[in-house]
Amino acid sequence: MLDIIANKNEIREKIEKLMSSAQKRRALKDYHARRKPRPCGITIHTGVGCSLRCLYCYIEDMGFKWDIKPYPLNDIELVYALLSNPYFLPGKYGTLIAIGSVTEPFHPITKEKTFKYIEALSKYLGNFIQFSTKMYLTEEDAYRLKDLDPGISPLVTIITLEYASKLEPYAPSPEERFETIKNLSKAGLKPILFYRPLIPGIIEYEYQEIIKKAFKSGAVGVVAGSLRITKLILSRLKSIGVPIDEIVKRLPRQPRGNEQVTIIASDLKKMVLSYAKRLSLIPFTEACMANIYTHGYICWKMISRNIVVEGLKPPTIDEELVYNLAKALGIKVLSIRIKKGVMELSISGGDKLKKYLFSELVKYRFRICTRIRQS
Repeated sequence: MLDIIANKNEIREKIEKLMSSAQKRRALKDYHARRKPRPCGITIHTGVGCSLRCLYCYIEDMGFKWDIKPYPLNDIELVYALLSNPYFLPGKYGTLIAIGSVTEPFHPITKEKTFKYIEALSKYLGNFIQFSTKMYLTEEDAYRLKDLDPGISPLVTIITLEYASKLEPYAPSPEERFETIKNLSKAGLKPILFYRPLIPGIIEYEYQEIIKKAFKSGAVGVVAGSLRITKLILSRLKSIGVPIDEIVKRLPRQPRGNEQVTIIASDLKKMVLSYAKRLSLIPFTEACMANIYTHGYICWKMISRNIVVEGLKPPTIDEELVYNLAKALGIKVLSIRIKKGVMELSISGGDKLKKYLFSELVKYRFRICTRIRQS
């Protein structure tokens, strides 16, 4: 497990030889070189902003514009930035990667950069990569992705049929996105329906048809995710006649300023994923599960939630290895407790970075979420 850290430094030295001084400076100044990953992995930006202007999108509240600019780093600079990030771990037992959080990665403006990023990430790092898209991908695109990363996790967003032209005015139609699923499936990939955000007042009437069409198109699973609301999003939805009473009822509290508040939607997720399971689609409660699955693994949280995939089991947890890793990092493990797919670790010693890396190394080696408690 410690070899991952040593390997990171070796790869960084090799990449550094391919770069000019100006390129290194640019990469080191970039946000990818210092940003802490989210619990489910690190987001990679192939562009900034988005021109699809989906009415439920929160990027405007985050300060991004309704147009797309390619991300300023080239592929080698991005890899170097990640390898310079103290929180990032390379390799198949390293940090999960997700592409498509603040832009559309396969928009014509960002598409080629996205391919180049995926190629470089796969070639030099080997981390599990996932992308989410609403664009139409051709068979050629799909086979190109397959060649770059045979296990890549494709999420195709389709959340409504009736309201698509209003909610997603500049995005390809749902039918084109079902074709994307078909093309990805033909190429031998494992496309997954990204049913996010679930919008109450709409999904109740459409979810069965959407899931059926995704299944017939070749999807292997469904990821369901909740709607995040801001004041601006709520006003946009109201302006086009989306029924917002049910949304408002599900808000735990009113958003303040540009704040994003996630609605209560556990019942909607359960409804969608139960139906997906009836059609023999894998019901993923979190996107990171889909990323792990398409690369040939499952995690302990999937087991805890009765998400069974024939032929796959999570890694056996070796507690002695956990204790030894902690010791090598100057950390003492006082207790290990596993509950509902989460490893709870009571520890002492170690600085903030070592504690973080310890948690991440354990999480990705054993495919189990970790929770650290300092004693």
